[in-house]
Amino acid sequence: MSDFLLRINGDTRCPGGINVPANQDDWASGVFSAKLVKSAASTRADGTKAGPPKVGDRVYIWVIESGTKTRGHGLTGIARVEDVSEASDSYLLATSGLELLKNPASFDRAYAHAPSAKIIAAVKAYRPERIWSLSDTDTEVLDDLIAVSGGLQETDQEDPIGEAIERNLDDIEAELPRRKQSWIKPRPGQAEFRRQSLERHGGKCAFTGTGVEAVLEAAHVIPHTGAAEFERSENNLLLRRDIHALFDLFLLSIEPDSGTILVSAQLDGSPYEELRGKFVDHKLAASALRFHYKQFCETVST
Repeated sequence: MSDFLLRINGDTRCPGGINVPANQDDWASGVFSAKLVKSAASTRADGTKAGPPKVGDRVYIWVIESGTKTRGHGLTGIARVEDVSEASDSYLLATSGLELLKNPASFDRAYAHAPSAKIIAAVKAYRPERIWSLSDTDTEVLDDLIAVSGGLQETDQEDPIGEAIERNLDDIEAELPRRKQSWIKPRPGQAEFRRQSLERHGGKCAFTGTGVEAVLEAAHVIPHTGAAEFERSENNLLLRRDIHALFDLFLLSIEPDSGTILVSAQLDGSPYEELRGKFVDHKLAASALRFHYKQFCETVST
């Protein structure tokens, strides 16, 4: 078995287009895309050519930090290859056993930790996407980098929002019809929730990209019930006011696996229909997103 480093763009290569996963569920499908270079399926740190990853190989997943199609945080996870297929310009790698770093390691951290390592020097010299074939020494460098960055997340990590849904299901169901009413009054702490949402989502509506702050609102995905877990940043979206209303009515949602916008047939013929299929970098907890998606499916089926 061999080891490889996948240097990939987050928007187009990661499951659901999620650049920075909050937990393993965000990359649940496990299918990554890696750039196919006809001249060399992969490259070693010394510049020589090598073959592509195969079933059983280990891949280190490095989501490139900046670019037009990527907003990653660097070395983010490790997985095993379960299947490999070839598309027109990429390898599709189905993986299993994904483990995420507690703290993704950026290139700056990697270079500060091991400036003389051949694999780090190679990445510094060639920053675009590429599959790197790793030597044993390269693997040791990356494993050491993971260790000094805090190690790997526990695979059975807690899901506070998912657990809170189970504990507060009655309160949530009681709140669902109330939040659809326009007479809901501002709550204590709502201004801080909105401030956090503006910062987390870059001051733009997650669905439309609108950056006019006066028309933007922080939207709870799971309704506010008083439970502290639902005030977490993983349970909020920044949405334009009209989008927020439709989201609360479950006429708009997000497909959990693909991260694309779902639009109810009730909105066909309206400008909102144009949102259908658009990718959203939602940054939500998987449990929160699945809850909203389930409510959307129930709404459109009635």
